[in-house]
Amino acid sequence: MLLRLAPLAAVLLVAPARAQEPAGGPPPSGSRVEPGGAERELLPDIGKIGAEVGLLGGASWNPYEAGSGVVAGGFVDLPLRRVPGGKLSYEILLTLSDARSDPFTITNPIAVVANLAFGASLPAAIAGPPAAPFPVRREVTTKLRVLQVSPFGLKYTVTRLDDARVRPYLSAGLDFVVVISSQDPERDESLVFTGEPPFDAALIAGLVAQAPELFDRGLPTGQGNMSFGFHANAGVEIRLSKGLSLNADYRASAIDGTEHWLQAVTGGLGFHW
Repeated sequence: MLLRLAPLAAVLLVAPARAQEPAGGPPPSGSRVEPGGAERELLPDIGKIGAEVGLLGGASWNPYEAGSGVVAGGFVDLPLRRVPGGKLSYEILLTLSDARSDPFTITNPIAVVANLAFGASLPAAIAGPPAAPFPVRREVTTKLRVLQVSPFGLKYTVTRLDDARVRPYLSAGLDFVVVISSQDPERDESLVFTGEPPFDAALIAGLVAQAPELFDRGLPTGQGNMSFGFHANAGVEIRLSKGLSLNADYRASAIDGTEHWLQAVTGGLGFHW
């Protein structure tokens, strides 16, 4: 009887062992290798990441009738997504414009009070030198600096012309703007304190110079305020190599409180990674 059951027991012991054996090799990996073993890109056809940081400089045409000047700054572009015909990026922009206006005439009411304090009659105090010691109407130039900070902007870059190494782009953003200005007299006209404060040095708001103690400490003369604005620009990026480009663009910025626009034509270098 035992001899008859031995073959059946052997079959029952071998069957589970065969069921546990894998049917084949391990499943293939879900990762895809680019042709030629190339390193995979985060955003294909844009770059390893598609980000750019750059420096720019050029000419500016400034608000407040300050005339033309120079501008310098920098930017950072971070890719958001691919869109039809190109890519959309988040842009941070920082620029500083510097300008000096043509001479113009201002009226200084504080000088009238100072002339009266020196004993001049009211007509003489209003007329200024030589009837009174301090000039009331005089020619000055405005020294202007505009700091433009755009923490939020969007940039659309066309990538269809990559074979020609050219990428046109459009961008726009919101700005925080700091305006610092002072007025410099064209001539020293005061009969008292000639060439010195209160009225012959750089004037704050076209009225009076800052205290000499502040000047000795190196504090800049001028008034400043923060305004809101926005900008829009158009330009072209010429790719010199995979990691370097030459950029040229035109930017127009509107600033709260003035009807005049800050305009700039700039060129610069872009570094890509």
